[in-house]
Amino acid sequence: MTAEHEQALPVGTRLGDYRLDAVIGHGGFGITYRAFDTQLAKFVAIKEYLPVEFAMRRPDGQVVPRGSRFADDFAWGRERFLDEARALARFRHVHIVPVLRYFEANGTAYTVMEFEDGSSVAQLLRQPNRRMQPDEVRRLADGLLAGLGAVHAQGFLHRDIKPSNIIVRRDGVPILIDFGAARQAMGGRTRTLTGILTPQYAPIEQYALDGKQGPWSDIYSAASVLHHAIAGFPPPDAASRVGNDPYRPLAVTQADRFDSGLLGAVDRGLAFAPDQRPQTIEAWRVLFGAALPIVEDAPTERLSGAVQAVPSNGPRLGGVSRNNDELLPLPSAGTVSTEPPAPRSRLGIGLTLAFVALAAVGLWNFQPQLRALIAGAPKVETPAELPAPTPIGQPNEATLPATPAPTPAPTTSPTPTPAPTPAPTTPQTSPAGAAQKALTDQAQRAATEARAMFVRADEASKAARAIAGEARIAAARAARPDLENSERLTYDGGASYVGQVVGGKRQGLGVAELGNGERQAGEWTDDRLNGLGTVRLADDTRYSGQWRDGQSTGLGVREKPGAERAEGNFVAGRLEGLAVRRTLAEPNIVQGGEFHADLLEGPGVERVGERERYEGGFKGGKRNGYGQVTDATGKMQSGRWADGKLVESAP
Repeated sequence: MTAEHEQALPVGTRLGDYRLDAVIGHGGFGITYRAFDTQLAKFVAIKEYLPVEFAMRRPDGQVVPRGSRFADDFAWGRERFLDEARALARFRHVHIVPVLRYFEANGTAYTVMEFEDGSSVAQLLRQPNRRMQPDEVRRLADGLLAGLGAVHAQGFLHRDIKPSNIIVRRDGVPILIDFGAARQAMGGRTRTLTGILTPQYAPIEQYALDGKQGPWSDIYSAASVLHHAIAGFPPPDAASRVGNDPYRPLAVTQADRFDSGLLGAVDRGLAFAPDQRPQTIEAWRVLFGAALPIVEDAPTERLSGAVQAVPSNGPRLGGVSRNNDELLPLPSAGTVSTEPPAPRSRLGIGLTLAFVALAAVGLWNFQPQLRALIAGAPKVETPAELPAPTPIGQPNEATLPATPAPTPAPTTSPTPTPAPTPAPTTPQTSPAGAAQKALTDQAQRAATEARAMFVRADEASKAARAIAGEARIAAARAARPDLENSERLTYDGGASYVGQVVGGKRQGLGVAELGNGERQAGEWTDDRLNGLGTVRLADDTRYSGQWRDGQSTGLGVREKPGAERAEGNFVAGRLEGLAVRRTLAEPNIVQGGEFHADLLEGPGVERVGERERYEGGFKGGKRNGYGQVTDATGKMQSGRWADGKLVESAP
């Protein structure tokens, strides 16, 4: 056993492919270890089911009930622990700790998660100033709402939101960990467990075994965390608010430091009575107003098929898949834990369906007004004509044997699309007026479709940045001087590889230096980059993201410093699918939509500096078809474009 926790497994214990190297958290329901995956050479976090109230570890490492009377409770709780792991492993979200694997060993159950390297909100709030700055609070609030929205959309509740269950990574991204469903379920089965709730952050309905809980319950707990972050101390316990409520609104006590909309939203989330709080995350976000961006969050990815339990003699995990925007050194003391998701609730689904139905009725009744608003409303701040750079990640057999090396040509700066010159119009006659109206209607429809497509492209861009961050982490770990089982290979032409090798092939983590100055780093399989990795070319063009068979394929970010940046889906080094692409030199040009062979095709959005914004159709990267353009003064013009030129217009 270890000094950190008398029930913990010793440092160095092997669980299949994992080697435990530290205890990073423990509580009444389990122990969390930092572990090293000896196959993929990366750190993970492993949560062990060990409810200390009615289970213990024997000297041989086995976990057993404390007596026969606890055997049923122990077995039942272990199944709930695994149920949550199965559920959480089915979806991914940037603000939720990913569950990678689960398995049984030592008479108990284990969940393998990404190792989130950072500090918990509890640790941050223990620092001398004890309060977060406004920008930090806004980022925390936005992350909590996005993560909880995804959890609730899948029919789960978190049930145990508190500062110690939120990790703020080094890049500032907040991550929800340690779901409390199993703990909540056990509380309903037996009262031998203590610590089923955390009083300063739990709503009043969690104090009763039969209390009706829903999204509003998580909202109260999240608002309690935000209160602590803003004021430096948590709100009064919910139990102490019965009768004469001592709660003092933040809108009164913190008005000199924070936006009134943010404070008011937190106060509403902390309403004592459940029915006085916002009932959904969507409704709560609206209350924040301009304090938080009102955006559609990227949908949570649900993985198809059943997630299979991994045998205890061989747990494996996939590559990293999370967000980080900076190179990180090898983590030293991260914090992650988890426990199973809340029982599936139909409440969130029912509320959502009801909301959709009401919205549909409203849209039908107010179609004329909505069309007028869409035509005259300010457009989404979005992306003119970008050049087609050559791809990154094409095979280069000559420079490094058996490794297709990425060799794109240098990216060139685009020429901005000139401002459209209206074509002369004829005097308004009845037929001409009808033609003008038809043109305007078509342009408005095209612009609406383009804005919707850009929202999807922006979601892909965000996901690509997340993957690129993880790829840079993988590359940094691959370059560690103390990388386990590392070997050095050399090739003709001055190429070399330093990293893990299996059967004479590059396998695992490693770094390749090519004779032409290119550098590849990341995860290798069968002598090629596969998984996550980075490349820096001789002309300083860089790609960070997913790789397949030595080519940059999947989500990622391609950048030529000072020239261009592209974020989204790639195939063989070229943009293929939803993406956002921008030039970095003046004038900044941004395009967003669906790309084919690096060129924007179909509905999309283009912005040229602060001069104009175009929303409409594209072909071969140029404006083509119907659309609308808005100039720097806000004047809007509808028209039809061909090969990037305005050929027909309407006032």
